[in-house]
Amino acid sequence: MSKTDSNTKQLFLEISTENRDAFNALFHRKYEKLVRFAQNFVAVNSLAEEAVSDVFVSVWINRDKLPAIDNPDTYLYVSVKNRCLNTLRSKPYTIAIDEQPDIKKTEYDTPHKEMEYRELYEKLNRLINQLPEQQRLVFRMIKENGLSAKECARILNISVRTAETHVYKAVKKLEEEITAYLGYSPKKKTTKRMIMLAL
Repeated sequence: MSKTDSNTKQLFLEISTENRDAFNALFHRKYEKLVRFAQNFVAVNSLAEEAVSDVFVSVWINRDKLPAIDNPDTYLYVSVKNRCLNTLRSKPYTIAIDEQPDIKKTEYDTPHKEMEYRELYEKLNRLINQLPEQQRLVFRMIKENGLSAKECARILNISVRTAETHVYKAVKKLEEEITAYLGYSPKKKTTKRMIMLAL
């Protein structure tokens, strides 16, 4: 069991005893990450938030069953994925992720540097959104949500090797595109930092 699973497991155990503080702690710790994950399936942000909220309601209603869940983080992600897929079956929305988050604060404190970063950010996000669907999903789950390849594989019902291959190919593709965009080949460490800043 991973460290994050272990922490969530403890919260699950406390929630099962009707501990509302533990439930609130779980909500604040996981809500935003789960919404970002849900956005990979539903194009409308309100639907992503609705799916995640439904899962949290279910967690509280079925709190007596929480101690029996061995991998709580995987359980949450799979539950959100299933809610989103059910939404897609009942509503005419396509699978997409077009909404971009606000530009993150960085150490770039001059207008020129900020403009350069904004352009790079937008370029990288366009490139990420152009990746093949499952490759993009796996990449964001691991690089953005901080899941391991093993956790990602369990959630998406694919092999760990497949998850690792998706991330490798995504990073390689992004490195190639960034090199072409910048007109020179930055050090691998610099390129990976650029990619992480865009997430």
